[in-house]
Amino acid sequence: MKKTKTMTAALLILMIMVLSACGGNNAPANNAAATDSPATTAPAETANAGSGGESTDAPQEEVTIRLGLVGGGMTPIISQIGINDGSFEQAGIKIEMQSFNSGADMVQALVGGSLDVVLGSYEHVLRQQKNGLGVKAYGEIYNGVGYTLLVKKDSEYQTLEDLKGATLAVTKVGSLSDTGLREGLKEANIDPEKEVQIINGGSGATMLAAIESGKVAGGMVSEPNISQMLATGDYRVLYDPPFDYAGIIIMAKTDWVGKNEDAMRRFLAVNNEINERAQADPASAVTAMLKEFDQVPQEVMESAVKNQLAKVPAGLVLSEEGAAIVQKTQLDQGILTEEIPFDQTVDLSLLP
Repeated sequence: MKKTKTMTAALLILMIMVLSACGGNNAPANNAAATDSPATTAPAETANAGSGGESTDAPQEEVTIRLGLVGGGMTPIISQIGINDGSFEQAGIKIEMQSFNSGADMVQALVGGSLDVVLGSYEHVLRQQKNGLGVKAYGEIYNGVGYTLLVKKDSEYQTLEDLKGATLAVTKVGSLSDTGLREGLKEANIDPEKEVQIINGGSGATMLAAIESGKVAGGMVSEPNISQMLATGDYRVLYDPPFDYAGIIIMAKTDWVGKNEDAMRRFLAVNNEINERAQADPASAVTAMLKEFDQVPQEVMESAVKNQLAKVPAGLVLSEEGAAIVQKTQLDQGILTEEIPFDQTVDLSLLP
């Protein structure tokens, strides 16, 4: 039995290694521009935002948006669907996508002018506002942390309260997975600085190997790896952060939006239409996401898509509650020294 479980774990690690290589598989776009410039335009034959292939009577100008996201996971699922099912293209929006390993690097590219719009945590908006930079949130496509604490099925740990003295893994200390875990530990009256050890576990196969080997008691994992690991029957969820959290928001520099308001409106409209369509017909989202993660079995992707869509807010509206929790974590960590008003960091006026 032990040999069989070891072989199963080895196969799963191999599958997730392949998945990690394929997830977020759009290659970084070769952008020559390094300064802010209006979105490029050209005639487009289709115009209905997110029409899924249907043309309209009147064509719109094609706009190009240089989009950044952190690759390897499914929290930007709404935009990933649009990229893979042609919704943006049908709406006359050409997406030049760049995938990053960290949100910090991605936002640096935004501030530097090589990206127009990025999908990342609200904390980045707060940090740029603190630095006096005009970066705002214009909508939200994922309300949550996006990471779940998984342990082996036969683990002695049953609740967060049991974890005192344990070693736990996050993707990277200081990352969103780390923030979500620490908030949960605090709720369980565990001091994350003194009563547990939190280490870098990476993602995908490296995180799985850390959990399977017993190096850590558990690790923070994102979709579709959550569904893939649970499907084996060898792992279980110990903690899934239940609170509102502005996890993936649509952000841009205010001066770019000022020059490209129509492009941003259309981008938001397509994402909103995709969300409405995917919520009504999750199977259509599964087909699109299997193009993004082509090594994931369909039944696993169905579970992952269901989990992700449950966290997408109606109308892509960023709530003050979700934003406030993010701000609290930044204040607790000393990154912010004073609160920044919601209306200074968020502009929802361009949502459909």
